[in-house]
Amino acid sequence: MARITVSTTQLGALGGMLRRVVRAVRRLALLGAGGAVAIGLLLARGGVSTADVAVTLLLLVPPAILLFFAQGVRELAALPERLRKVPGEGQERLAELTRIAGDARTARARGLPLLAWRLRGTLGSFRDVAGVALPLRVLTPGFLGVTALSALLCVVLAGAGLIALLLLASG
Repeated sequence: MARITVSTTQLGALGGMLRRVVRAVRRLALLGAGGAVAIGLLLARGGVSTADVAVTLLLLVPPAILLFFAQGVRELAALPERLRKVPGEGQERLAELTRIAGDARTARARGLPLLAWRLRGTLGSFRDVAGVALPLRVLTPGFLGVTALSALLCVVLAGAGLIALLLLASG
């Protein structure tokens, strides 16, 4: 089996670049959300209707998608460290499951809730260890397309929100 080696310097540089991308995407999402809120305030100036609330919530979808993308990229940046920890954590979880199974054989009925709680925690941690591929979903072509469209819409929302604020201030 071929062994893959990666320079930690290269990973560090990639991590720094990914953190800058996350910061920029979050800022854009916050600008878009601010624009959506300003538009919502302009719509609600004459009274709040169900349609005003629905439009405002709809306008908040692109910033939410960008925030979801930013979180996925952040988790992707943490992936090398998680992969380094997988073998040790997997062994720890397996040992804990073995201990729980041994305790389950001798447990009485009143000790079952504690065993269930321990099992829940161990299985949740095991799921976290095994879930290293989940952040890769943000790199699917469909999601990248939706993210690009959301970024464009956030720019438009920020501009429209600025116009809405000017209208609110003048009227």
